Amino acid sequence: MASAESDPTAPVPPAGEDGRRRRIPTGREVAAREDGVHVVRLTPDDWESYAELRIGMLRDAPGAFWSRLEDVQGRTEEEWRRSSDGRTLQARDADGSPLGTLTLLTSLTPPELGLQPGSADALVLAVYVVPAARGRGVVDLLLDTALEVARDGLGARRMLLQVNERNVVARRVYERHGYTLTGRSLPHPHQPGGRDLEMARPV
Repeated sequence: MASAESDPTAPVPPAGEDGRRRRIPTGREVAAREDGVHVVRLTPDDWESYAELRIGMLRDAPGAFWSRLEDVQGRTEEEWRRSSDGRTLQARDADGSPLGTLTLLTSLTPPELGLQPGSADALVLAVYVVPAARGRGVVDLLLDTALEVARDGLGARRMLLQVNERNVVARRVYERHGYTLTGRSLPHPHQPGGRDLEMARPV
């Protein structure tokens, strides 16, 4: 039987928001592009890759996330394993090196993060792309994949995220992906007087 790659009648995944052509995912991939960039859903065995990227993002952008560097530096292997239990998506280059990440949570999340018990919402948080990979459409692939996972794997009907009111660049990215402001906001825990604005889009 011909593979999807060689069968001209096989459906071709559409291009992503960034216009780059997608290909059929293989193995552990949940999304992939023809240039080799792909997204995997992390498992506990990925804890070292997850820890490296998580620590790196908190060093690169201190205060941007709800977690702080000092909150995670002392974690044990077991704690990192519990954190990489399928909720986090990681974008990787063709050689497997991490390019970016986001976490996708459901209504089991504590309500202070914006989700109500029993809701059909999925929350996107901790979106990050390493500096060297910015401008390559990595964030677009991550957001497209999160939408697909939430819709097809979690049964979500609405996507939520929070963006810092000062982060105009990120807000424009989310608007390009169909997110709009809901009018709700949350105080940022590490920025006195700062707020995170809630954005949503239907699935």
